[in-house]
Amino acid sequence: MEKITSIPLMPNQNKHNYSEVARQLHVHRYTVRRLEDDKDCNHHIVVRGRLMTETRAAK
Repeated sequence: MEKITSIPLMPNQNKHNYSEVARQLHVHRYTVRRLEDDKDCNHHIVVRGRLMTETRAAK
């Protein structure tokens, strides 16, 4: 079973620690802060601990 989540849900699971979320996803904290308002997952999704974002080619 694949674990699918989003960045807006992850801080709630990690006591609102954005540094820990960034560490888990292997990204910078700014990336986490930038995508925290994307509640409908229009621009990103997290699958099995990997952050997948929208690319310019996909538009």
